[in-house]
Amino acid sequence: MNAFEDTINRVVARYTGRALATRTSSGLSPDPAITIGIATIKIVTEEHIQAIAFGTLDRDPQIVVRLDPIGRDVGDLCPFADFLNATVDRALATASAMRVWIPHGVTLEALDVLGHRYWRNENAPDEIRRMGETCRIIAREAMVPGQQLVADAAALLQDHCVTGMAPIEAGHLDAILAWFDATVTDPLTESRERIRLPASGILPNTPDQPIDDRIDRLRKEAKNAAGARRHALQAQIADTLRHWIVREWHLLVEGRGAFLALGLPATGLGSLVEDSAKRVEYDLQNGFYPARAPHRLAAELGTLEAGRDKAELAALENDPALREQAIRAGGVVIGTVTNVSQPRRNFKPCDIDVESDQNVIRFRLDDKIKIVGCGVKGVVRALGATAAGGTRISIEITEGVRQTGVLTVGARVELLRDAYAFVNHKALKETRNRQPWIFYGDAAPAIPPRPSTGQSALAIARAARR
Repeated sequence: MNAFEDTINRVVARYTGRALATRTSSGLSPDPAITIGIATIKIVTEEHIQAIAFGTLDRDPQIVVRLDPIGRDVGDLCPFADFLNATVDRALATASAMRVWIPHGVTLEALDVLGHRYWRNENAPDEIRRMGETCRIIAREAMVPGQQLVADAAALLQDHCVTGMAPIEAGHLDAILAWFDATVTDPLTESRERIRLPASGILPNTPDQPIDDRIDRLRKEAKNAAGARRHALQAQIADTLRHWIVREWHLLVEGRGAFLALGLPATGLGSLVEDSAKRVEYDLQNGFYPARAPHRLAAELGTLEAGRDKAELAALENDPALREQAIRAGGVVIGTVTNVSQPRRNFKPCDIDVESDQNVIRFRLDDKIKIVGCGVKGVVRALGATAAGGTRISIEITEGVRQTGVLTVGARVELLRDAYAFVNHKALKETRNRQPWIFYGDAAPAIPPRPSTGQSALAIARAARR
């Protein structure tokens, strides 16, 4: 969506007082049987978690509050570790997909830091180390475009709808939810009022709600107190943290409910679901190993690129609203088949020409493309201009040569770039086996010396320029 369309949609949303869906299909598959939620609160100036709410989304969460989140004792994290480990075990035992709902991206960052801190910590119990490894797997999978493991409620609402707020205001989950609440008569005023309190996994610290300062003060007092006084101070800390982590959990549940209430069909996501489930299952079975070697980094980048291509293809192919935007930008081409060259009907070779009124397209020679709504795929072999100022595209058909309903002169078609979605693991393995010195060796290979020409390097360069 370009800036003009985004502005118009926000104007309409503000006029109607309700969030406006900008997509007609969902980028997230339906929740699998194993679906959990996690919400966190960290220390404002630290990356230490001081409260966690977790559990299934159809009941009240389990809550862990940490009286001393900076301390070395991690026993208070064991209930969360046991829950997460049990969830993973159930998914592996039943070969089932998993879904982790979070309220916003800050929760994912907190889980990633938690994983970094404990997955190789020899002083932590085994269940805590395993929890840390699982957190790292979750965070890594969340990086892959089109992944179906982590559902970020705030990000999903931002990707699938707009509100009447300015873009800089639209990142606050509680403010977004004001535009979905039918009981709110003035969502603009209500959303701006809600923005005063953070919805980012931290305690508020405003003049009228100095909660973070209060917790810090109570911790210092409790450290120097003893007996009943200390227990009373710790009870205040626990009650305060419990109140605010429950708020985060409610934001998660309401954000998920608002997204599901959009009622968007989740079509064309089978490949993304399968890929995501395979990656997660493999990592959970074999352990988390960060990519450091060049061939593994290349494979990981290939996975990210393949995920992006597949996610974009699924979105464009199954969402007419996105496809209409892409047509205006030249990413999708709508045209008419003007010529079919197929010596033997229903067999290869088969070549077609498609003419379009669009004079700006994003296709290039040798791009793999497909026709929307069918299994016909091909490769762009020539691009040219029509007499009317449009574009002619010559395509070699590689799949779907039997679909004569499309491969007919006069057929109206929509073309989009197909996803390459391929990581050449065989070539990368060969690269690893060769162990190139530039990446792995201690020294460059020995090159026999040559007799000097008596010229300086500058003189040789000048002579080469002539």
